[in-house]
Amino acid sequence: MKESKVATAIIIEMQYLPPVQIVALLHSHTNIIIDTNESFEKSTWRNRCKIVGANGPILLTVPVEGGRSVKKLSRDVRITYAEPWQRNHWRSIYSAYRRSSYFPFYEDKFRPVYEKRFEFLIDLNLNLLKLCFELLKFEGKICTTENYQESVLATHINDLNKEKNEGLNYPYSQVFENRHGFVKDASIIDLLFNSGPEAKDHLNKLSHNITYPADL
Repeated sequence: MKESKVATAIIIEMQYLPPVQIVALLHSHTNIIIDTNESFEKSTWRNRCKIVGANGPILLTVPVEGGRSVKKLSRDVRITYAEPWQRNHWRSIYSAYRRSSYFPFYEDKFRPVYEKRFEFLIDLNLNLLKLCFELLKFEGKICTTENYQESVLATHINDLNKEKNEGLNYPYSQVFENRHGFVKDASIIDLLFNSGPEAKDHLNKLSHNITYPADL
């Protein structure tokens, strides 16, 4: 591995239960800085994630105030509870993973998050990301740009070669793989519920193949 691949920190937009390859990228850094000052973009991983159910991929979207016309900084985006999205998301997650090998071990960790009412999207996303890091036994520290020290050497996710890195989807066993084949870009919970403790090893291998600016 080239020395240039070792960065002190990475700056990334907030994401709702991010894809496996994104978590692998975060794991390869000691400090994860969530950019709360960027403009919120709809129809992105900022408020949606992908899980895999019996009928194929499912996109779960957290509804926000302002809907598709919202124009705010990420830190100011509020969640709307006009619909029971928490109940719907949890039902979808339960239905998709109740037969997976490790869902029973993690169910009681995730369910309380979906029973808590968060005002801001950033708080929900941070809560879930920190929980995933805890379960994966990651040592990286998570903070936001509001308390980030500019003197820290950081890689911005936008500086990476997205075309190459988005192809980093090493297969692992999925519950409905016999029906749909391997579904890429699934949320980190898909890997957790299917692989359990082995998820960390999978992410380690994935992170070693990330392409950084100095490698282009």
